[in-house]
Parts: sequence; structure tokens; C-alpha cells
Amino acid sequence: MRMIIKLMLISIFGMLAVNSSFAQGALCSDIEPFCAGDERLTFPNSNFTNSTQIRGEPGPNYGCLEEQPYPAWFFLQVEDSGNLNFRISQYENSNNTGAPLDVDFVVWGPFARGDEFCDGTSLSFEKIVDCSYLPDAIESMTIPGALANEIYVVVITNFEQIPGFISLEQVNNSGGSTDCSILDLDLGDNIAVCDESQYVIDGSTAEASKYEWFVFNENTSAYDLIPGERGPTLTVTVSGNYKLIVTDEVENKTEEDDVNVTFYQSPLVGEVSNLSVCSVEAEIVDLTEKFEELIAPNNGNSSDYEVLYYAGEDDLAEGVNIDQPFNYPFQEGAIIYAEVINRESGCKSPAEDFELSVFDFPDFELEETTIFCVDLDMNLIGSVSLGDDLGDGYFYEWKDGEVTVGTEAIISFDQLPEASEISVVISHPASGCELEFITNPVAVSRPEEVLFEVSGSDFGDGYSVLVKPEGAIGEENAAFEYRLDNGSWQADNNFRNVPPGSHTVSAREVNGCGMTTSESFFLVGYPRFFTPNADGFNDNWNLITDSNISIQNLYVFDRYGKLIVKLNPSSRGWDGTFNGSDLPADDYWFRVEFIDEKTGIYREYMSNFSLVR
Repeated sequence: MRMIIKLMLISIFGMLAVNSSFAQGALCSDIEPFCAGDERLTFPNSNFTNSTQIRGEPGPNYGCLEEQPYPAWFFLQVEDSGNLNFRISQYENSNNTGAPLDVDFVVWGPFARGDEFCDGTSLSFEKIVDCSYLPDAIESMTIPGALANEIYVVVITNFEQIPGFISLEQVNNSGGSTDCSILDLDLGDNIAVCDESQYVIDGSTAEASKYEWFVFNENTSAYDLIPGERGPTLTVTVSGNYKLIVTDEVENKTEEDDVNVTFYQSPLVGEVSNLSVCSVEAEIVDLTEKFEELIAPNNGNSSDYEVLYYAGEDDLAEGVNIDQPFNYPFQEGAIIYAEVINRESGCKSPAEDFELSVFDFPDFELEETTIFCVDLDMNLIGSVSLGDDLGDGYFYEWKDGEVTVGTEAIISFDQLPEASEISVVISHPASGCELEFITNPVAVSRPEEVLFEVSGSDFGDGYSVLVKPEGAIGEENAAFEYRLDNGSWQADNNFRNVPPGSHTVSAREVNGCGMTTSESFFLVGYPRFFTPNADGFNDNWNLITDSNISIQNLYVFDRYGKLIVKLNPSSRGWDGTFNGSDLPADDYWFRVEFIDEKTGIYREYMSNFSLVR
């Protein structure tokens, strides 16, 4: 809507000392009228307490005013032609007392009614009529040869930038005069009507005796008179641009203004879920994460809308919105209210609320290491599956090192991973939660061979067999279990009380990576010593027979290899004599030749024992 000059009219007949206060505009677009009537015009200057316009706006040529601190904008219209002489003064107090304050001014003109003098180019150097930048509290402003109906623009500045009062009065009562009787019509700013079927435009104007309403016709690009509308108000039900012309039929003066009225439907607001964080230790939450959900029911670009957030019902009622919703302190259980606003119309939706909560992420785990079973040539045995399906709303990204290898909940590896780390990022967009889990793949194989150590004897606690798996790939990460012959598997690799006879031991990897069995071995049962002293205890030495072997020959030698005796295993055994004489205490050796009944293999076994006297 174009800027319409607003004029206040009071006839002037001379210079009087009566004070009258009124307002001033800080910008040209806020310009205020004045006229010099029967009173001295007094008003507060512009200063840091009542204005944010510290310097004159760009565009106008301010002439002699090198600086324009805290400007006040006015205009006047000439009623009677002639010279206009004014005195401008600025003091600390409204009655021209207190400290004097430096005041400066510039005047442009003449302009005609309807001129757009705030367009940035009209207030040019050529239009300057008078200007003063003197360091004085009292200035003289002159408009020579002013003609009736001309308009002049005045800016008065506060060089001191100190709060005070400006007085303006005409000092040549026999000169020209300003017009104080112009109609003051203002229909206001353009109007957005939200969720209403009609709107009443109020054009009531003092001194007006005639009203004519018009509506802009888009087809003809002209205003059409609205028949029958002759009052100060107009009820409209359709969007459009409406114009009012008012007339003072006594003074034969007219004024016009227009206003645009647009009817809008308020935006809709979406139902939103609670805003969850992933940890009770969260300090900050971004409320704007709910923006898309809140505006979802509306058509159009997201840039057409904004959302205001409120920290509770009281703030909502008072219109105090959160100024940094993207950086809001998290408090579990807090209720946030939100309104969707159409940027074009300013119309608001009803309020929607949501709660701040901590999201309960389902249980999910990857072991620190994951076993991949391979053969002794490092070929993967079978496949390995990782992961768990957490249900709807979850998304997965599996990586082998830095390479994405899957987006399903459960991933299956048919070959050994390339990298030393497998990871999965699980995200839950509705809560904004995203967690990463990592496992280290480890290749493990069965043992290449199984070794063993035999200790003990067939007497006392019997034989002990310690099993040692060797040559397994990844054996530092492997776990093995063991068995003797076809017995039960056990985690302990030491077998105790093993009876004499033919045996095998096996080792297998507990994750199913394979089993290896040893060569069979034979444990011969024999005393490790004997005491041939005729006391009835250990008086003879012989093998302990075993049904699993068929003994062919059994020989006893001294330490020098001399054959002492050839024994029958079914006899009482050797009594420690040679040719009827006792042999000395010493270590003696034996050799047994036998056939393993399990395998049918001929074997020999040699060892030693002690004769103790």
C-alpha cells in the first residue's frame, strides 16, 4: 500500500507562547504532520531512551547535516502563500529551561499532495530549502515564497543525543500560514483474516461528510465503485484491495486510502510423537526435529511455514515462545506446545503438545570377538550370521571395515571378512537415536595335530594323559574341549586314572570349527619298583595283563643289557634273582613284544623299573 500523508490542521494566526505536545517519526515512512497554529509545538526529542534509529536512514541527501543523530521527521502543508519563519529550540526541560542542547535541521520542498517523497530519491540536494548545522540550541528555519497547498518535509536532529525537548513556533505572524484542516484518513496496514467469513473495514474520519467505497477490478486494473456503500465502515467477505474516498463537503477537501484484505484458512497442525533422546544424561534437545511432523498436514513448501514452541501452557497463553528451540535444555517429562504459522498470512494453527522423554533402545549386542570357522587352508566353513531384527522403525548399516556390506537386520557372511572390524549402525529416526556396535572377526580352525604327555603309573593314581592341540589357526582365540577314546567331552585337557591299554585322545574347537584325533597309543601296566624281601608285599615283578593285548615275549635286562630272565606274563613274575642268587638293588629294564588286539598291529615297548632292598 502506498504511503498516504496524514495531516493535522490547526489554523495559525500568530506566534503565541502556549505549549502543545505531539509525536514524531524516526523514519520517513513514519513521518508526522505539524502546523503552526495558536500554540508553540513542544515534543520530546529522539534519543537513546525512545528511539532505535541512531542515524538518519540512507537515501535522502541531508545537505549540511554531516551527521544525523536521532532524527525526527515531519511535514507541513501551506495554507496561505508567503514566507514561513520558524524558531526551533532544544532544552533539557519542556519549558525551554535547563541545559541548552545543540539542535540541527534540514528542509526539503516543495512537494504536491500524492508525491512519494519517501522513495529514496525525492529528498535530493536540489530540493533542499534550508539547512543548519550550527552548534546552537536555538535555530531559525525559513521557507521563502511558500505557495498554498505546497508540502515541505523537515528533519530535526539531536546532536547532543541527550534526552530533552524540542519547541517549534512560527515567528512571522504576518507571513504565510500552514494548513491545519486536512482530512486524516488511515485504513491501516494490509489485513490478513484468519478463519473468519467476513471482516469490517473501519474508515471513520473526523470532518468527513461523504464516504465512497471501491474494490479493485483485476480484469480492468481499475477500482469499481461499490453501490450502496456510503457509510464509514465496509463489511467484506471476499479477498481484495479496497479503497475509500472521504470528502469534507464544507471545506471541499477529499482524502483517500486503500487497504488489501485477504481471507486465509489457518494452517493445520500434525499429531506428533514424543521427542525422545537416547540417554538420561542428555542436556540439550533440538525441538525443531518435530518441524516436519507438525507441518505435515499442510500442502506447500516447508518454507511457507514456521513453528513456534512454548515451554508450557502459561507461556502459550502469554505468547512467550522459546527463542532457541534448537538448543533447548532437556528435562524428562517436560510438555512442549507448538503452533504452526503461515508465513504469508501470519495465521496460526491450534496448539499441539508433545513430551520430552528418554528413548528405551531395545537390547542388542555383538560379542567383542566373533569366531569364523576355517579349515587349515583358511577357507570359511559354512557361514556366519550376525544381528537381530528389532522390529519396525529401525534401520541398519553393516560395514566390513569402511565398506558397507548390508542394510538388513541380520547379515550373513559366506566368506571371511576383509577387515579386522565389523560394525553396524542401528538408527531409529522417530526418536533420533543412533547406536553403533562393533565386533572383531577372528578366524579359528581345528588343531592340525593332537599331542599328549603321559605321566604317573598304573599303581596309585594311575596314568595321567595331558592333551596338547597344536597348529590351530587363531588358537589364541580358540576354545577347545577334549575326550579320551569315545568318552564324554570335557574342558579339562588332563585325563587322570587312565587304565593301561590302547587309547586315543581328541580335541575339538567348541564353536564347531572341527575335531582332530591323535594316533593311538598304548599304556603298559607294570610296577615301577618291587621289594623281593619275602615280606609278602611286592616280592615279585611282572606285567599287569590286559585283554586288549596279546603278549608274545617279555624280557628283563640289567642296566648293561644282560638278559636276566624271560618271563611268562601268566607266572608269578621275577623274584629278583639270577641263577638262584639275589641281584643287587638297581634299575632294571624290560622289553615286551605284543600284538594290539584293537588294531592287530605288532608293537614293542621298553621301559625300566627299580629293585629295592
